[in-house]
Amino acid sequence: MIQIRYDLSMSFLQDYKKLLLETPKLALTQWFCENSDFTSHTNHSKDCFLTRGCGWQRDCYYNYWVYHGEDVVDCSYCEKCELCYECTDCARCYGCDFCQDCKDCRDCALCYDCTGCEDCFGCVGLVRSQYRIFNEQVSKEEYEKFVGQVDEDSLRRFEELKLGMPHRDFVLKSENCIGNHIENSQRCYWGFDMVRSRDCMYCFNSYEVVDCVDCSFNKVELGYECIGGGWNFNCDYGCFLANCTDCQFCYQCQDCKNCFGCDGLHHKEYHILNEPCSSKEEYERRVAEIWKELREDPEVGNLMSVFEDEEFEGIEH
Repeated sequence: MIQIRYDLSMSFLQDYKKLLLETPKLALTQWFCENSDFTSHTNHSKDCFLTRGCGWQRDCYYNYWVYHGEDVVDCSYCEKCELCYECTDCARCYGCDFCQDCKDCRDCALCYDCTGCEDCFGCVGLVRSQYRIFNEQVSKEEYEKFVGQVDEDSLRRFEELKLGMPHRDFVLKSENCIGNHIENSQRCYWGFDMVRSRDCMYCFNSYEVVDCVDCSFNKVELGYECIGGGWNFNCDYGCFLANCTDCQFCYQCQDCKNCFGCDGLHHKEYHILNEPCSSKEEYERRVAEIWKELREDPEVGNLMSVFEDEEFEGIEH
């Protein structure tokens, strides 16, 4: 484990930058996965390939931000779907292809904003419908005959129908929320792709987050300026943390408590720059000194400022 001794001649951000650059980084991050060697930031999944930011999957491939999926391929932002292909922002769908913002649908293709539908093609904005083609009612026989004859003209007709229908926001079963694609949440301001969250501001791609500001791609409580990871409590300025409590300025740490400016630690407590403190009192004293330094630093709060110098010239954050 790499340790950086706090150098009084350097600022904390300079010491922290040195630690980040010298500590090896994980290429792939997984939790409780089986036969899913090429997945990243994926948890509780089995027999999956090239999925990212996903969880509780089985036999899934090339997905992004898919949860509780089975036999799902090339999908994004989907939950509890099965046998789906090329779907986006769908939930509880079965056997659907090329669908977007659909809920509780079965055997539908090329549909947008449909709910509780079965055997529909090229439809927009329908609720509890069956055997529809471009929103028009047809018989079962007509539908089965048409599905086997999809061509570019069908795709053009779908796009024309989609453009001609009003588009609504997708703030569903939520109270006092502003944003889009928010579900089962309360009091979330300017949030996007959030599920079962409350009392949050400026968060996106967040799953069951509580009392958080500027947090994304995670599942946390009482967090500020965190990205990636999950199951964290009272962590600030963190990247890809898991099961951590009361940690600040940490990167890729797991099961840690009361750590400050650390990188790559597992099951540690009272560490600063990967160096252990002799006692809780020493840790609290040194952290208070660092916070005092940061408050007087005009760059405080900007975690990416540790990379903005001549070594990274031309890179925009």
